Amino acid sequence: MSFGLEKCSRMVTKRGKVVRTEGVSLPEGTIADIEDSYKYLGIPQANGNLELATRKAATAKYLQRVRQVLRSQLNGKNRTRTINSYALPVIRYPAGIIRWPKEEIQTTDVKTRKLLTMHGGFHPKSSTLRLYASRKEGGRGLVSVRATVQDETSKLHEYIKEKAPMDDVLRQRGTEDEALVEGPSWEDKSLHGMYHRTITEVADLKKSYQWLERAGLKDSTEALILAAQEQALSTRAIEAQIYHTRQDPRCRLCKKAPETIQHITAGCKMLAGKAYMERHNQVAGIVYRNIRKKEHEKLEKYQGLREELERAWKVKVTVVPVVVGALGAVTPKLDEWLQQIPGTTLDISVQKCAVLGTARILRRTLKLPGLW
Repeated sequence: MSFGLEKCSRMVTKRGKVVRTEGVSLPEGTIADIEDSYKYLGIPQANGNLELATRKAATAKYLQRVRQVLRSQLNGKNRTRTINSYALPVIRYPAGIIRWPKEEIQTTDVKTRKLLTMHGGFHPKSSTLRLYASRKEGGRGLVSVRATVQDETSKLHEYIKEKAPMDDVLRQRGTEDEALVEGPSWEDKSLHGMYHRTITEVADLKKSYQWLERAGLKDSTEALILAAQEQALSTRAIEAQIYHTRQDPRCRLCKKAPETIQHITAGCKMLAGKAYMERHNQVAGIVYRNIRKKEHEKLEKYQGLREELERAWKVKVTVVPVVVGALGAVTPKLDEWLQQIPGTTLDISVQKCAVLGTARILRRTLKLPGLW
């Protein structure tokens, strides 16, 4: 048997003070005194309280990894997933063992959102609550530091409570757990939740938000569309009515209706001739491109029938409405209508195309600065 002396050290204390020694001499070498601290399961240990140093080190490493992810070329969904799986574990590991003040937790979450904003992944006036909601529910799916610390602490307390009857030490250990107080959801907010409440009764909510999971858009585009849904973009109507500036609330293009997101994306006469038509044609193009391969086959197969119909001048026409809202809302029957079109047309394809078209219209019309 041999000792791994490079992994060994010792600390001697007398009446709470560390006493320096010459170490322990062994045939293989000497076990020296620890210089500063030692790590047990990755957490620094010493004579004093090293919780502050542990928190600072974990927070710095977490923010470093967040920056690393935001500098990558990942799309919006994958950036969020990578932050959750790559950066947050640095916080999660010591979260249930050391105490984490609420102020530090809140500060770290604020820093995270600032980094997202700097890289275009979160609009500064967008809903914070929605950022942490799941993508299936119309959110961005980011896990907060607050939720991470609370979750890990709760799990540890549950474990202690379960094992306490069989362990005298654990029985004496307090297991008071601070419950995570849930506030109002983003859907209930008067301004941020207005779009969601409007489409609830007329649209398929699950499919209206599926582009957040399946479209693979950049996080800057995701942030822009959600900010538009939340009335967070500074249109002239918002500046005049919400921020109470002296701005003329009328549309900068048509000079007639109030300049709201709804007006810009679907109601301005000045945009109807070109921008809206361009978006419409791009969505229609998705349907067209999926049936081009079948075009020649269908022409040959139904050649005789086509000639007969032309001679008789009796043509049956079926109208298939493919309806996609400017901000992604879709009707409950979209799949049913698309199934009537020959070929394979995916609902996510037309929805993604519509959302991207709206993003272009917003950027051009509002002349959004920088990343917005």
